Amino acid sequence: MQEHKENRAAAEEDVLDLSVLWHNFRVALRHLFWIPLLFMLLGGGFMYLRHRSPGEYTYTSRAVFAVSANYSSSTDILSYNYYYDKAAAKQLSATFPYILSSDAMNMLIRQDLGVDEVNGTISASSVADAGLFILTVTSPNPQDAYTILNSVICVYPQAATAILGDTQITIIDEPTLPTQPNEVYSIRRPVFLGIAVGALLGLLVVLLISGSRRTVHASEDLRKLVNLPCLSYVPIVSFKKRSKKNAQSITIQNEKTGSNFMEAVRLLRHKVVKSADLNKKDGCKTLIVTSTIPDEGKSTISTNLALSLAAEGYHVILIDADLRNQSLKKTLGIHTSSEGLVELLTGKNKSFRLLEVPDSTLLLMAGDKTVDHPQRLLDSRQMENIIQTLCQQLDYIIIDTPPAGVLSDAATLAKYADAAIYVVHQDMASTYQIYEGIQGLSSTGLKIIGTVLNGTQQGTTQYGYGAKYGYAYGYSYGNTKYRPAKGE
Repeated sequence: MQEHKENRAAAEEDVLDLSVLWHNFRVALRHLFWIPLLFMLLGGGFMYLRHRSPGEYTYTSRAVFAVSANYSSSTDILSYNYYYDKAAAKQLSATFPYILSSDAMNMLIRQDLGVDEVNGTISASSVADAGLFILTVTSPNPQDAYTILNSVICVYPQAATAILGDTQITIIDEPTLPTQPNEVYSIRRPVFLGIAVGALLGLLVVLLISGSRRTVHASEDLRKLVNLPCLSYVPIVSFKKRSKKNAQSITIQNEKTGSNFMEAVRLLRHKVVKSADLNKKDGCKTLIVTSTIPDEGKSTISTNLALSLAAEGYHVILIDADLRNQSLKKTLGIHTSSEGLVELLTGKNKSFRLLEVPDSTLLLMAGDKTVDHPQRLLDSRQMENIIQTLCQQLDYIIIDTPPAGVLSDAATLAKYADAAIYVVHQDMASTYQIYEGIQGLSSTGLKIIGTVLNGTQQGTTQYGYGAKYGYAYGYSYGNTKYRPAKGE
């Protein structure tokens, strides 16, 4: 029984691997579509250069005749007395093409025509056991085709005498001067063939790339990679197709985000509130939300977590600590000018005013200025004072930081926080990048209470596979893709 379960598990794992491989291939193809296109262009161009020819038209002159040797009783193929021995006919059928292609035959034709090279191709086919032959000459020049055929008929007996003895030719259908070219040579077929082969090679390259790419597909992948619990699976949110001007924000305040998204945020909030690592400390809890690389949706996660905590009656502030690219005001639809960390850490004012988020008790600290090198500001005594001041009046401080796998800002802010949440977008950052980012943040001594698997398909299972397994690098508005704000 145990062996049966193990075999079944192994079979299911193989199926999942194939599903992941197919999924990775489709994802890679979206971004590497130019590779098959390039191979198609190269393949079609190669075949065009190889097969293009200035002489696209050829002409064929044809004659049907009989060949008789000295063992026949008559040279009149139309006579009822004309008789062929089957063995002799077979010998002629086997010997005739050889004679046509012999050097002696070629020399006699050139001498007869008075040329150095025969401008045509000679071929022959026989009618089995009948002694009848169809002789054709194909040439780019119709007159040459006709002349060469007549020369073949004329010199053939002389060329065949050494092999067959006395040989005669009886013409059934006289050669005619061709007036219409053969089927026009079309370069399209080899070009299309080159394009098709190029497409297959390009797809194979994309398949190899996708097969070698290691990303996170499910929470189980994260657990194996870094041994952290997955706090929530946040699905893709789909809105009806709208213009960019009317694009809607992805927050729990927007009912159109759907129940799956809201439930995922509630689950995340519940696990944060119940987290043993946070509950070790009385009073205010400071939580960092970060990711590995940009565009994984960490700002969307931090914003909705803060909104959900505030909706439960907690006193919460959300701090935009991405001082290179502040985006939380835009996420929350706030357009009024304000002072954020940049203004506070570079100014002389010790007091500051916080923004109130519409339709929520959530407070926001986000400004309009940015800096290229904020580490010195974030590692200052004034930054510590700001966090201590806020802690005196709040239950939760949620700090949205730059990606930990790209910048050191999150590690710098770690000393002000009690714990961190690590956002991983499904099938985006490589497993190596994720591991390095989490290891770098953990090396500061900050406890990571868990991960959030973002960008999963609505209705997906905890394994992230199956018919509903989906992918997007952002959130979808019908046929229009919404990506998280740059730097999220």
